[in-house]
Amino acid sequence: MNPQSLFSKFSPITKVSEFAPGMPSMLECFATWCAPCRGAIPHLAEMSQKYPGVYIASVSREEEKVVQTLKAKMPQMSKYNVSVDKTGTLGAFMEQQGVGGIPHSFIFDKNGNLCWQGHPMDKECEENLKDLSK
Repeated sequence: MNPQSLFSKFSPITKVSEFAPGMPSMLECFATWCAPCRGAIPHLAEMSQKYPGVYIASVSREEEKVVQTLKAKMPQMSKYNVSVDKTGTLGAFMEQQGVGGIPHSFIFDKNGNLCWQGHPMDKECEENLKDLSK
């Protein structure tokens, strides 16, 4: 599944940028109850500011009101795209990729090819974003 069709299925809570075809992107899977996911929020906000040419979005499979409650407590979530998945698309994509744990990020190049996946706090995550933003 290409990133454009993935992102189009999610319901935005915070929208700071638009995904455009030909744009590198990062999909971060998270949950509000997940302490490592909450710990990654300031880092994601920083990366979003640092690499504006990369579409960065965090997506949760939880109810919108649950994510809104966390957003109210963590204002950094207003600095990058945050969405909820009401269609089951995120879970199906994660399963297809053999991923069961969160937080987990997928980075796509400008052609929509998956070029990296792993923990959003890994050094390689930011290295890939830096390379793709050039």
